[in-house]
Amino acid sequence: MLNKIWQFLKQLIQRLFKTKPTPPAQQKPVPPTPTDTEYEAKFMELIEGVNQGWSRGDVAGFLIAKRLKDPELAAWLRRFGVRLLEGEHEDVPATDAIESLQELAHRLLLFSTIRDGELGNVAREISRQILARFPLPIVEDHVGNGNVIEAIFLGNGLSLYDDE
Repeated sequence: MLNKIWQFLKQLIQRLFKTKPTPPAQQKPVPPTPTDTEYEAKFMELIEGVNQGWSRGDVAGFLIAKRLKDPELAAWLRRFGVRLLEGEHEDVPATDAIESLQELAHRLLLFSTIRDGELGNVAREISRQILARFPLPIVEDHVGNGNVIEAIFLGNGLSLYDDE
């Protein structure tokens, strides 16, 4: 009974002073954190774009459009690198797997030249670990010139960066 009287008085005062009741504060819904699979799909799309010639601006736009933050993506990339390198320690991977890892290392290295900061550093470190652990296979040259080592050159071929 007192509650009904209180509500009546409250509405009467609001009508007299023409105030509107304040709606309860609404909280912005927090977008869900992407899963590792979603991070992987987005990152593979990102390094594919970099491989096709994306600029720093293209990369920044992609990260903004996909709502990816550098620290979160760097943390995921670290976990991905650990899983990638630890998952290969039992057996020597097949030549196809090594070629895939080499391609991934190449793209990570290319990405690290475009993206600075923690994310670029993590990509560069994983690339170096892949290249050290899974070197390109030595190919026998049947012409008599000896062994040939396949290599991937970035930049001017002498250094990682063109400005050095």
